[in-house]
Amino acid sequence: MNTYKNTSPRQSENSISLRKIILLSLCLFLLKKLDAQNITENRTNEYPRFYVGFGTGFDNFTGLMGVSGTLKMNEKISMRGGVGLSGWGFKNSIGIKYDLKETGGWSYCLGYSYSPGFEGLKMDNELESGGTKEITVDYLSASTINLAFDRNWKIGKANIFYIELGYAIPLQSNRWRTTDGSVLTRTNEAVLKLLQPGGLILGAGFAFRVF
Repeated sequence: MNTYKNTSPRQSENSISLRKIILLSLCLFLLKKLDAQNITENRTNEYPRFYVGFGTGFDNFTGLMGVSGTLKMNEKISMRGGVGLSGWGFKNSIGIKYDLKETGGWSYCLGYSYSPGFEGLKMDNELESGGTKEITVDYLSASTINLAFDRNWKIGKANIFYIELGYAIPLQSNRWRTTDGSVLTRTNEAVLKLLQPGGLILGAGFAFRVF
């Protein structure tokens, strides 16, 4: 004997509605999961970042006038390099930077700078007899270890203005020579010591994000 089960139209509609709700909930769950995954991937893909900058100062990273490039590896650590003109000729710098905050605030900086020097500087040198003599001085290569703090301000969406303070430790002393063997006066020697890389670091610069 066959048994026939009667299903009302209302029960069928309720069953279809329940399926729709379950299917919609599943779709929303999957979309939310995919969105969360995309956010995580975007945050991960924020690094590395690359900045190009311009700077000026004394015994700073770029010299009296120069350019720099900074590769920000993560929220805290950046690698950077710079080239420019200083009181000792061309200046080349490399270094590492540790940011206390991701954007803005203070940074610790450790770097190395090298200046190849140049030849043929003309100077008037006093003689023991009381007169003066023009001599030629060659600037020899000089290098420093740089310890500095940067104060950073975020400009716009991704650009940075900074002030650099610190001290450049000279790795050599008296990096000059006279072509004729003349002995420099105290004044001329003091001028050369002031110009030679090393001493108080004071600088400022601006960097804009390339990618």
